[in-house]
Parts: sequence; C-alpha cells; structure tokens
Amino acid sequence: MKIIIMGDIHADFGALNQFINKKKPDIILQCGDFGWWPHRHGTEKITRNRRFDQYSVKPGGTRLYWCDGNHENHDDLQERMKEAPGQPLEIPVPGCHYMPRGSVLTLPDGRNVLFFGGAMSTDQEGRTEGDDWWAKEVPTVEDLDHARAQVKAHGGRIDIVISHTGPTAFLRQLPVKEINPARLTDPTVALLDVILDEFQPRSWFFGHFHLYAQGKDHGCAWQALSGEGLGGKWWVKL
Repeated sequence: MKIIIMGDIHADFGALNQFINKKKPDIILQCGDFGWWPHRHGTEKITRNRRFDQYSVKPGGTRLYWCDGNHENHDDLQERMKEAPGQPLEIPVPGCHYMPRGSVLTLPDGRNVLFFGGAMSTDQEGRTEGDDWWAKEVPTVEDLDHARAQVKAHGGRIDIVISHTGPTAFLRQLPVKEINPARLTDPTVALLDVILDEFQPRSWFFGHFHLYAQGKDHGCAWQALSGEGLGGKWWVKL
C-alpha cells in the first residue's frame, strides 16, 4: 500500500496527473490549496490555446483525498455539501474526494486521519470577494465541534492530521527569519492549537507556507510541505 502526502497543488492538475502516472500511489492525502475554482472552468486561459479545466484530474486507480486551503471557492464547496453536511464529498471526478473540516478517514491499516482545512489569506485586500477570495476560508468553532464528534465516532483516536496551515508550536519552528504576524493570529491556527492539545496525534502534515520543514512538538512529528513547482519537497511517503 503506497500512501503519499502532498502539499499545495494550486490547480496544476497536469503535474498531479503526471505524478499519479509515474508513482502510481494507492492513496494521496493532500494538504489544501488544491485548486477548486469551478466558476472559472472553461473560461480562464492557462495558455494561448488551452483553458482551465477544473475536472481534468485523472486519479486512475488512486484514491485522492484533499482538504481546502485558503485559495478555493468555499461558497461552491459549502453549497455542494448541503446534501450531506460535513461528510466526504466526491467531486465530479471519480476517486477524488473533498474532505470537509473535521472529517475523518480511516486508512486500510486502521490509522485515523483527521482533515481540518482552511486558513486566512494575508493578501485578501488585493483580492475580489466571490472571484478569488471567500470569507468562508476561515474555519469556525462549529467545524471544531464537528471534528470532536467525528473523532468520538471513530473511537476517540486520531493518528494523523492533514491541514493547510499549522498549530502555533509548529509555525514558530519554521525556517524563516520572520513570519508575517497575521499568519500567527489567523483564527485557524488557534483552532489547530486545540486539536493538537485535545487529540494528541502522532503525525501532522500541512502546506500553506511554500517551504519544507519538519520537527517534533507535543509528542507529534510534523512536516510542512512545499507546493508543486515551488521548489523543495512537495510530497512525502507516509
């Protein structure tokens, strides 16, 4: 069983498909900024002769599970989830699943994975609400309560967390001279602090910062993954 953890994709589905074809993983767990922009499907030009294709992901035999980052169409995701609130959502690509905040996936080996996406955009003032920024990018206390209920339903044990940003203790160890203070005051980070303290996972993976780093804190081994095309390590084997 080959399980891959992957950092930010930012809708580079061509690179994702190439990776799947080459590595042939059984499962991919992706850390947000997946690139959910269905409102731009078929309209935005990627190159002179090619338009953005939201549904061009080709998982083949791979099962892909992703959480949201801050750069997704959150209004669209929440609208799609109305039929089954808080439950994994298979987008219109077979084998490709959006994992809502607080949802839990049990791997074939029995380990429980908690997904808790979302983050605050520090560049939101330069973006347009409803086009490339959504206020719902930031998780809520209700999302945390949903996580608590799902963890309880899965035996009260979480082994791995997949998120977009990370808890305060991890962010302070990132190899950068100075972190934008807004990244630390992001309400998402405070919720992840609670998850780290309450659920005590063994492993944690996140993206968002476009760099690779690893460490250990609160008994949890963590890795920050870079994004595809951003340099550094953007995927690791579980």
